[in-house]
Amino acid sequence: MKKFLAFFLPVLGAIYLSAYIRSAVLDVVYTDYMRIINTYLYHPFSPALYFRKDTLTRLPITYFERMINIKFFNYSTMFDMHLGIIFLAMMGIIIGIFMAKRNFKLVYFILVMMIVFSLSQWEMITNGTGWVHFFAFFFFVLHFYILDSYMQRETKTKLILNIILPVFTILFAAGSYSLAYGATLTVAYIFYAIYKKRAKISLFAIPVIIATAMFMYSYIYSDKVNAGATTESIVTVFGRDPMYFLLFGLNTFASDILSIEIVNEFNINIFITCIIGVVVIVFYIFALYLNFKYKIYEKTAFPLLLLVSGLFSHIMVILTRWIFLHPLYAMSSRYALQFGAGLIGVILTFGWAKTYLKNPQGERISTFSKVAISCFVLMVFAGNIATAGNEVRMAKYRLESFEIKMEVAKNFENESDETLKTVLQYHSPKKIREALSLIKSKKLNIFAE
Repeated sequence: MKKFLAFFLPVLGAIYLSAYIRSAVLDVVYTDYMRIINTYLYHPFSPALYFRKDTLTRLPITYFERMINIKFFNYSTMFDMHLGIIFLAMMGIIIGIFMAKRNFKLVYFILVMMIVFSLSQWEMITNGTGWVHFFAFFFFVLHFYILDSYMQRETKTKLILNIILPVFTILFAAGSYSLAYGATLTVAYIFYAIYKKRAKISLFAIPVIIATAMFMYSYIYSDKVNAGATTESIVTVFGRDPMYFLLFGLNTFASDILSIEIVNEFNINIFITCIIGVVVIVFYIFALYLNFKYKIYEKTAFPLLLLVSGLFSHIMVILTRWIFLHPLYAMSSRYALQFGAGLIGVILTFGWAKTYLKNPQGERISTFSKVAISCFVLMVFAGNIATAGNEVRMAKYRLESFEIKMEVAKNFENESDETLKTVLQYHSPKKIREALSLIKSKKLNIFAE
């Protein structure tokens, strides 16, 4: 039955997100698509643009997907969105298989799948360019699963996959996510090399470090546009408002429970979001405590790998996004995917603890811990339901905004610069006109016959 759920729930989740897209989105290019069109669609089948120093920041896997989209789907944003959902479902299947093999209770199946398919990710889901991020996280989870399996029973096939998968993912798809992913793997390899007293395991870190260093080299030469970001140094900002960084950091963790849309809809005070952030951090620490106190990592490292990757993602966002000088900025929907991995790791840890640490003859978690875990599970469940309800309510308004985008995009030659900039959500009206002129000449997307 649980093996069936491992496949059925992700398929159901994919249908759910597909229905949401159909109710909230139209097939029209906007925002990041303008940059992509101007960069790649003049010569969409030429790989020349990828033979540059900033190649790895261009996410090379998108080159192949873009060719397929143009050739067979007239450059459809809907195709991109549904592709992202497919990879999200594949990620859900891997996590589902893990829970089925460990005989987790039904409540954990449901809660984890709610996080995987959460509408807190609406911004990534409804922007087709986000498909590659779902692709990357599918490979992260796949590799964590294989690495966990290798640590339990070593085989030559798993050894090869543990070398190839991270290098492929970092070089072709992960982009800036490589930093958190690479850090997680490096820490894991070193920890297990020391723990098992087998130095050769630490050698796994070498290709990961090399691939990550290659990405960082590529990143140096990339165009970094952060519209609205401060040019002040971190020292200057800290000296003026030292509390800002604390509030910013706490709110990144609060976003594991509450989406920014819920915060804005109900005018939730920042003091409340910070308290929620503190609670989430406490449960992250508690999950780490359980992993090490009861040596859960000896039985499975999968929850711990997800948890640590989530923590590194939080750290990376705090270190790189503070420049926007808004304490709630990191609660944006665009970060929900990477934070969600850590939250899933926490939930899987609790699921393992409540499933296996209850034998009267063996290790047992306290009644207080069981109650605390149950409260946290309910809090995550309530936050997810609230977000889903709000996004379903917002779907018709998002559709209305896409109808306006469609109208403005089709009539771009007669629209003002301000209208193009505001409606199509891109900072350069000139680039918008160039992009739309190009796809009109090639009869793609909204101009397809």
